Amino acid sequence: MNFYYRKKYIDKLLELKDKKYVKVLTGIRWSGKSTILSLFQEKLLKTKSISKNQIIEYDFNKIELQEIAYKELCYQIKAKAQKNKVNYVFLDEVQEIPSWEKCVISLYEEKQIKFDIYITGSNSKLLSTELSTLLTGRHRDIRVMPLSLTEFADVSQNPSLRDAFAKYINIGGLGIIIPNINNEKEVNQDLRMVLEDTINKDIKYRHRNKNNTLINRLIEYVYSVIGKPVSSVNIENYFKSNKIDITRKTIDSYLNWACDAMLLYRVNYFNTKTKTILKTAGKYYAGDLGLLSANIKFNDAIYSFKIENLVFLKFIELGYEVYTSQIYQPNKANKEIDFVAIKDKVISYFQVCETLTDKNYEREINNLLSIRDGNSKNLIVLNDTSTKGDLDRVKRIGLIEFLTREE
Repeated sequence: MNFYYRKKYIDKLLELKDKKYVKVLTGIRWSGKSTILSLFQEKLLKTKSISKNQIIEYDFNKIELQEIAYKELCYQIKAKAQKNKVNYVFLDEVQEIPSWEKCVISLYEEKQIKFDIYITGSNSKLLSTELSTLLTGRHRDIRVMPLSLTEFADVSQNPSLRDAFAKYINIGGLGIIIPNINNEKEVNQDLRMVLEDTINKDIKYRHRNKNNTLINRLIEYVYSVIGKPVSSVNIENYFKSNKIDITRKTIDSYLNWACDAMLLYRVNYFNTKTKTILKTAGKYYAGDLGLLSANIKFNDAIYSFKIENLVFLKFIELGYEVYTSQIYQPNKANKEIDFVAIKDKVISYFQVCETLTDKNYEREINNLLSIRDGNSKNLIVLNDTSTKGDLDRVKRIGLIEFLTREE
């Protein structure tokens, strides 16, 4: 990420250094994983006890390395290793190598040589599934998110968080934006390239659908209804209205692949009475706001959902489980709750809006108050000058304040 120093992630790696875990960094392409590894290596080399020949690195973004077999990779690493010292192994975008996990397990279980292993990947399911099966309890996952608002303001050298926010909500926080951060036209072209590259590499190529244009159409459609309830039935009907045949099973597969690549996040429904999760329908949010803005025609109607999207990504960054909810009303439309956020078994409810007015007070505040389980209720509002203090037992939080929190 043009070597912007992301202290939170590097500090986490320093905390885990030399501990007997495989460190796994996952994140959407261009979220900064490779840069974090590079800066971490610099940190290691600044210590007097670690030399350059103790660092073994492979960047599998390089085409010439993608043909290597896992057995050859394992042999090369062991051949390079120092026999009487800790060897720090960095495997970047490791999912490009078939059966990569067998090499990682072999290094992890090596008795004669000490290895401290760090891997990155742009496919959350691929990494977690393989390692969870073979290294249960012996790996530590670190989700690398796009730049936060605070980091974005720092990179753009904008002392005003509100001014930085106005740009951030349109171009997001992927590393590719940094060189052209003040040229939105160039940034949008770069972001469209990232989306296409991610679809091709992490979805089409991986799942052997190289020439399938329906995947692009599906992601484009879901981006256009971001934050709204959607199901495979809705999507099937949309495609049928455009005279395109596609099955619900295929739609579900494409959506799962897009979520694995972190282009999308699925948010399931949470029953506030039974405290159970419903998986029949859900909402989707983009893995980065820049990808969303660069690939749909901007309109005012989607602005409020972009605000929701930012809040959702912040919850993920802070380590929350995130759900949405509807409260059933006989003969009336269900009451919507934007987010149910859970961490350490504590449940909190959140509504998100641009401005609180007399017109939307019922929807935003009273919907929250209709939940009578004693858990906290919160309103996150962007333009909050007219809503000072708490409201009817609902805690008010300014959106920019929320986006800059570290806890």
